Amino acid sequence: MSGVEALRIASKLNAALVGVLACGTLAAFLVLETTIKPRFDEIERANAFLNHARVVDALNAATEKLQTATQDYAFWDETYRFVQGQNTADFVKSNLEPQFKAVENLGVNILIFLDESNKIQWGAAFNLETQEPLPGVLDELATFSKAHPNVNGQAPFAKRGLVRSSQGLLLISIAPVLKSDRTGIPMGRVISAKKLDMDGLRQLTGVNFSIENLPPGVGRAEGDIAIESLTDKLLTSSLIDDVGGNPLVKLAVTSPRDVSHAGAAAIRSALLLMAIAFLIGNFVLWVFLRRSVVNRIEALKSHFASAGTSGTIQRTSLTSSDDEIAELASSFNAMAEQVNHLRDALADSAYLAGLSEWAAGTLHNVRNGLAPITAAAWKIEKSYPTSWLDKVSMATSEYAAQATPDDRREKLNAYLVGSAGKLEQSARETLLLVAELNTASRNVIDMVSEFERYATRKVDVEPTDLLPLIRSSVSATTLLAERNIAVVIPALTSSVLANGIILRQILTNVLVNAAEAVHAQSQSGRVDVVIDDSSSDVVRIAIRDNGEGIAHDRLAAIFQKGESTRLARSGGLGLHWCANAIKLLGGSIAASSDGIGHGTTITIELLKPSEFKRKAA
Repeated sequence: MSGVEALRIASKLNAALVGVLACGTLAAFLVLETTIKPRFDEIERANAFLNHARVVDALNAATEKLQTATQDYAFWDETYRFVQGQNTADFVKSNLEPQFKAVENLGVNILIFLDESNKIQWGAAFNLETQEPLPGVLDELATFSKAHPNVNGQAPFAKRGLVRSSQGLLLISIAPVLKSDRTGIPMGRVISAKKLDMDGLRQLTGVNFSIENLPPGVGRAEGDIAIESLTDKLLTSSLIDDVGGNPLVKLAVTSPRDVSHAGAAAIRSALLLMAIAFLIGNFVLWVFLRRSVVNRIEALKSHFASAGTSGTIQRTSLTSSDDEIAELASSFNAMAEQVNHLRDALADSAYLAGLSEWAAGTLHNVRNGLAPITAAAWKIEKSYPTSWLDKVSMATSEYAAQATPDDRREKLNAYLVGSAGKLEQSARETLLLVAELNTASRNVIDMVSEFERYATRKVDVEPTDLLPLIRSSVSATTLLAERNIAVVIPALTSSVLANGIILRQILTNVLVNAAEAVHAQSQSGRVDVVIDDSSSDVVRIAIRDNGEGIAHDRLAAIFQKGESTRLARSGGLGLHWCANAIKLLGGSIAASSDGIGHGTTITIELLKPSEFKRKAA
């Protein structure tokens, strides 16, 4: 893979990472906006309603105080006689003089006693700060009391609320004059009123509010509080009735949006902290990749390259950690020991046997056994292209340099993060390939060990399960997969009397010949392996291909030294060695074909374990 292609893959991985970051940030923002911020808004709305209720409660408390003062005069026998024109002088002298003190002591601006016909028996109206009389307001309230249907014929308690006058809005309480035990026919009314002190109420409640006149035609107040959200404040409003129960004014309360502003600031801070955490995480990831992955992968690749060019595969020292790279290095060391042992065993076997034909057969089979090792080693080398590792090294060095600009550092960081995924994928693929190398190396080592025993004609046979051997041989024959050849193996197995290592190599040789024959006929093909144990004494293994086939006049000679099943002949050692080896196992091998272009079938016969027991007996 070229460096440009690597960059393209890294760019895709980087785009995916940026997408994940963007989705994560968006998700976090949505979570904060849909869960946390609404809670701030709810708290803020509840606080706005509480401020509104605080103002209403303050107005009610003020009128309740007026109601108490009014009822103290209204429900009194002395007042009952006074409004009827009895003991007027004594009552006024004892309770209502001087006039200013009479209203000041009650904490009101206006105090009026009306007789049964709503005529003023006594009244006083003063500005408590200047002690100046308030002109006209006494007659206004007397007229209001007389004209208003809701205060005529009222029950034996004081009415309280608001009323509009020439002096502005008044807090007012109107009570019927009754006896001290609140009995008797109402003989008049007592009215007390106080100017609405909005500044005092603002100071008392700590709430900013206003009271506005209603436009004409407003209906009766329903008691609901309306709320309106603005950028920097919440507005709540409700209608307030007068003492007669009719809508009089609108109360508007302003509450600042401090809570939601604090929530928005908290959300921004949380998102900023997430971004900082991501940048720190990227830096830590870069350091980790450089120290734990990139440097070690470069060292391991260099060691692989030197192992491929030297005569001896040396062990690597990169096994001190407990991770996948260390496992890869350990597997390579195990493979190195096995391959070095294999090389020595092959040399010793060839030297001790002293048989040129056997040595030639051995080398032929080892070549087949080494094919998976060669293929896996080539794949490992391709997994770590030098151009890509050089780019990772250059990017790491440039990122670590103090003079690297921030925008360039961000691009380098994205490239390194993207390369991490490819490094991990390559390491995992290499682990799988090394496992295949180990399996193939063990097969070859076992094969050579048996070849050494075979050289002295010491071969042990035992009952052997065929299906695992067939699967192992198919897996070891990489030529089948490389040339896109389908292999059909039987579903059921059978046992034969054989040496598993030698029989595996026989099957592998036959499968290699079948693959070459199929490839010579077409670009793809098929090989069928059939087990026939219908006979009482032998099991037949038929390996059938749809390759180039064999002429009839050559069928008898293909197992001779120097002969080949191929039209373009090669060394002719494989099937000759197979014939000798199958005889040593007490079996036979034969070939059949319908001619050129019609494929070939190789049939192997081996004794059943039960037949061996009868002969031994």
